[in-house]
Amino acid sequence: MKFIIGQIFGLVALAFTALSYQTRSSKKLLVLQTIATALFSVHYFLIGATSGLALNLVAILRNLIYYNRDKNLLPFNLDRKYCKGWFFPCLMTLCIGIMGAFSWQAWYSLLIIIGLMINTMYLSVQSPQTIRKSILLTSTMILIYDIFVSSYGGIINEALAITSSIIGIVRMGKPEEK
Repeated sequence: MKFIIGQIFGLVALAFTALSYQTRSSKKLLVLQTIATALFSVHYFLIGATSGLALNLVAILRNLIYYNRDKNLLPFNLDRKYCKGWFFPCLMTLCIGIMGAFSWQAWYSLLIIIGLMINTMYLSVQSPQTIRKSILLTSTMILIYDIFVSSYGGIINEALAITSSIIGIVRMGKPEEK
């Protein structure tokens, strides 16, 4: 029963993922991605995929910090200074690597670890179109991970994420008609 409930969470998360690739705003993309990532954390927990769970929790933190990088949340504008340069993406990439090592399941854990590391670096660019392009690589890696952990919701999600990302690249790549 726990496995089935986990798959339901994965299916709900995929709806948010697909929707996120159709927005023009980096902020909206991050909000929808964060919701999907939170749902996938529950999904991975319920199906026993520890690497997926741990790394998605780090990704939630990463997304929240990226979302708020233009706000003065830390004293002395430290968030602006570090979140807009390469320091924060490198720090988060290191955190993903460390969490990946602690949650290691098997060699296929490398797929989700490297996929989220790449995704973290591309999120720092703040370009929805660049993020969509990076999803083609990272979602393919996570798709393979999902096959190994029997994450049926995840498999469908990543296949749809790849498709949705391609649609977004084509749709948003065209200049708007006046």
